[in-house]
Amino acid sequence: MAQSVLVLITKAPYGYEEGFAGARLALSQLAGGLITKCNVLLVGDGTLNAVSGQKPEALKMPSNADSLGDLLDFEAKVYCVKEDLKERVGDVPILESVTAIDWQEARKIIADHDMVTTF
Repeated sequence: MAQSVLVLITKAPYGYEEGFAGARLALSQLAGGLITKCNVLLVGDGTLNAVSGQKPEALKMPSNADSLGDLLDFEAKVYCVKEDLKERVGDVPILESVTAIDWQEARKIIADHDMVTTF
């Protein structure tokens, strides 16, 4: 049985459900006590979930930023591959709860988890 899970989010927020669903999956694993280590890695278009200043209320959608922030209550880590984010929107501020990393570190984080699930 897996002792750790990494949720890989690859889709942009607010046009797809994957970002929100991935964050909620991670939260459910930790809140349910199924595992003790569950972290989130934002890659590709998924890095857009890390951009600060999101206004989901304009679309009448739940906040992906709040969902990622909820994970901090369970000591989960949320990582964002900075090269992917920069490629999409340049240098923009990211959520305080998110740690910007490069692909070399992302590969280590992926290898450090027993299971990876992709959204």
